[in-house]
Amino acid sequence: MKAFKGPVVVGGGAAGLAACLTLEAAGQRPTLLEAADVLGGRLATERLPDGTPVDRGFQVLQSAYPELKRWADFDALDCIAFVPGARVHLNGRWRTLADPRRAPGLLFATVFSGIGSWADRIKVLRLVYALRRTGADDVQEGRFGAGRDQANPWSHRSTADFLKTWGFSRAFIRDFLAPFFAGIFLEGALETPAAQFQYTFKMLSEGPVLKPRQGMSSLVAHLQDQLKQTDIHVGCRINAVTGKALQIDGTERPLDAGAIVTVPGLHPEFVVEEWNACLNVVLQTTAAPFGHPLIGLIPGAKCVTNFQFMADVEGEVGDKRINVTALLPSAAQQEETVTRVRQELAAAGIECGDVLWSARIDQALPRMRRVGPAAMPTNSGAVYFAGDGALAPSLDGALRAGRLAAEAWLKGHAPH
Repeated sequence: MKAFKGPVVVGGGAAGLAACLTLEAAGQRPTLLEAADVLGGRLATERLPDGTPVDRGFQVLQSAYPELKRWADFDALDCIAFVPGARVHLNGRWRTLADPRRAPGLLFATVFSGIGSWADRIKVLRLVYALRRTGADDVQEGRFGAGRDQANPWSHRSTADFLKTWGFSRAFIRDFLAPFFAGIFLEGALETPAAQFQYTFKMLSEGPVLKPRQGMSSLVAHLQDQLKQTDIHVGCRINAVTGKALQIDGTERPLDAGAIVTVPGLHPEFVVEEWNACLNVVLQTTAAPFGHPLIGLIPGAKCVTNFQFMADVEGEVGDKRINVTALLPSAAQQEETVTRVRQELAAAGIECGDVLWSARIDQALPRMRRVGPAAMPTNSGAVYFAGDGALAPSLDGALRAGRLAAEAWLKGHAPH
């Protein structure tokens, strides 16, 4: 078969799109191959029967993400900003915890929330200012504070370890930090590398959390619209990648200029062993919304990680609907998980009715033991690797991995 002449990017998710944008900026004309019928990968939006958009997995845009700011125009995406904080059901009532710097109207509610001690609040402020004084790359690569000890950097140590080292109380971890970050990392034991927690905490403190009104697929369309010289092929399933060829439906297609692979498992050197899974479900409810775009947390819940009253976020079209994200152990059945979701919400005073929509996402986030470029297999012969499973489990990690892989390809193919 005829060889691909220019760089080939395998996988049209966030990493693949960032790789193509980077290659185009350097004057290349890449070929992008995607197995699905549309681009986006895990950035996917579906519709309720009445047309209301709902994302597969509760996904938001951290507006402080450096890679996201590199490629995205937030005004063009028409986003809703979440209040920086959460509503927490604790000891029988709802309490509000918010960042008083950016939500001064919730200062009184936060101070008297009963969540955490004054010592915990001082430690939060210390952490915010320490992280803001540390460069984003240093944080992501585990070189924050005591993590500068290269024998045992935070890129390898757990979030649970860091929270204890920083001195947060057990109650504050249990009642707020653990449930809040379980919804971000999709795991409840805080085993995610501490560098990823620190990076996420830094991003949360530096910019608002946004949700495109038309869902995360609008970000995909926004990035795709910026591609002018990329030859895009959807519905093209790659079976395997070698250093010199792609296997497409049992036939080898030669590679003249190598490939950037963003899909784990297509090459033996880029494999994600474990994934965190989740269930996303929209239910009817008669419970009153919070009145602000805030996520809800239920400390102690084994299933529900967070939820949002859709009326708080979507307006009138979201009336009497609740969007819930739940942890989904690999052996769990979807029906059993929905039953558990109902029980945990009911225990917090939220009675739910019919299921309006649900999505099981078995490969929602890669479960990583270390993060940062040191974890990223950049090059294996003519094949370069990218994706959040190669660098860090986040949208920013995927975009950054795509850019770094493209830059590595450009360096390897620079004229001598």
